[in-house]
Amino acid sequence: MVPSVSEASEAWNPSERPARWAGRSGAANRPRAGPLLHFDFPRGIWYRERTSMKPRVLLSIASALILTVGVPSTAFAAWVWSPQTGWIGPSGAVKDTPEEQLLFAVGFFERHDYHRAGIEFRKLLKSYKQSHEAAEAQYYVGRCNEEEGDYYKAFLEYRKTVQTYPSTKRFDEILEREYQLGNYFLAGKKRKLFGIAALLPARDKAVEIFQAIVDDGPFSEHGQLAQYKLGLAHLALQDYEAAVSAFEQVISRYPDSPLVDDARFQIAQASLKGTFKAEYDQSPTDHAVRELEAFVHEYPESSLSKEAAGRLEELKTRRAQHEFQVAQFYERRRHPESARIYYEAIVQQFGATSWAAQAAARLQVLTPRPSPAS
Repeated sequence: MVPSVSEASEAWNPSERPARWAGRSGAANRPRAGPLLHFDFPRGIWYRERTSMKPRVLLSIASALILTVGVPSTAFAAWVWSPQTGWIGPSGAVKDTPEEQLLFAVGFFERHDYHRAGIEFRKLLKSYKQSHEAAEAQYYVGRCNEEEGDYYKAFLEYRKTVQTYPSTKRFDEILEREYQLGNYFLAGKKRKLFGIAALLPARDKAVEIFQAIVDDGPFSEHGQLAQYKLGLAHLALQDYEAAVSAFEQVISRYPDSPLVDDARFQIAQASLKGTFKAEYDQSPTDHAVRELEAFVHEYPESSLSKEAAGRLEELKTRRAQHEFQVAQFYERRRHPESARIYYEAIVQQFGATSWAAQAAARLQVLTPRPSPAS
């Protein structure tokens, strides 16, 4: 029972026995029992407190006691045990050590509960981000995304692993997994958006993934493969200039690689696909011709040599056509001497093409005939 304001305003005088109370004015003494507060301590001790405390303080103490004793504790109510999972704590709880948390999360992963496993691995990263187990947890976050089919998100988590924890024991494995993910997107795999597959292939993601492998592990087992696939990805996106640059990196960075002859052939292919029509700038065609000529000369035994020779003939025909059109332009403008220069170049440089015969015929028309002797 909490004392009333009038009782609490009176002070108990311990010098008087039995308990005698002095009023606020001290004028009246009356034998009156002071208020008692009962605390159920183990030894059953009764405590008489001085009622000089302010009522508000007493009310606070009483309220605290009621809350402590009367409200049941729920601290352990959310812990659940099962033979499959062991003890599972309340939402947001983390194990006492990073080792325990990692084993706990791996358990969900091995039971193919990738969603819950991802949650538990992220708890470890949040609570023990400086621990030795953090690198492994970050790797497994990527694995969870990959197993759930979100390949681009998996790549981002793998990349975060090698960049945040470059000494991770999973380094080579991660590059290999990134390489396979890049192949998925290069083959036309659609990226997931908001948990569902997008409508169009995401080959631009293949470029991003292969470039990341080249940047993070240029001389790893998958470095040169990623460099070559980077060129193929640019070709698929019709970004021919970037494709040529990527293939040239294969040749300069990995000169002893078996991919060098393929890279040279792809450079010519990229130049060929990037050429303009005959009436436009022919510098891409000239570049392709040079590359194909070098390829046929340096790799005559290559399985691609025959195809390269066919491409080379096609490019030279296109180049000769362009020169013939320029020559006719000068003819129409009545500049025969300029036209002759182009016709002669066709006969000398592209003699095996059909345009050479036409150029030779025009040269006969434009060549001044000597005047008959008088």
